[in-house]
Amino acid sequence: MSELNMRSFLPHDELSKKIWEDDENMRPDVQKALENIANEFLNYLKIDVDVEDVTFTGSYANYNYTPYSDIDLHIVIDFDKISSDEDLVEGFMNAKKSYWNDRYDITVNDIEVEIYPQDSSEEHVSSGIYSIDQEKWIIKPEKFQKEPNLNSANKKFQMLKREISSAIETEDLASVERLIKKIRDMRKSALSKSGEMSVENIAYKMLRSENLIQKMYDLKFNLYGDSISLWLIILLIE
Repeated sequence: MSELNMRSFLPHDELSKKIWEDDENMRPDVQKALENIANEFLNYLKIDVDVEDVTFTGSYANYNYTPYSDIDLHIVIDFDKISSDEDLVEGFMNAKKSYWNDRYDITVNDIEVEIYPQDSSEEHVSSGIYSIDQEKWIIKPEKFQKEPNLNSANKKFQMLKREISSAIETEDLASVERLIKKIRDMRKSALSKSGEMSVENIAYKMLRSENLIQKMYDLKFNLYGDSISLWLIILLIE
């Protein structure tokens, strides 16, 4: 990764003007667009759900956005009110989310929007969360006081990149699933302990910028093949 690309992972002094009017207020055009996207996704689900909130999170709800960042739009839903079968509901939501995000190329001010149906009981670790429904910060981000250790992050990135490349090459489902869990747990723990500027989170962003995270999920889905359950296939059909 070049020096120029490496420096793109350094934090900014202000929130992105593509999204925010100032430190408190989202741009009205962005607010309206995200409301419409959330409503379209809810219609696409074709089931009645109890929506507790629609939230905006991720790098663009913070000072660490990069040219590779997207808009993370979370629709907070009480999964228990859909069914007591947690695996069924989670599988349904993941299938719908994946199909939506893969099929529809939705952007706001040239920034890609990624939908995520979030169970209301799920803990979401982030230092910046904005409520679209309430039009206010739930967790207001703070400017970073120090720069991340890019050298350490790059070493972690290179190590994980080799592991991902190996798993993709061997096409072993168990290895891919273990690696997805390892990276997810690594990032979650680092965010909880050290925040957005942690080495592990920066390494994760580097992986995502090279589309390696998505490649793992795509391979996982493809490797299921005939073993994927019939109900999941049906749920993927509009």
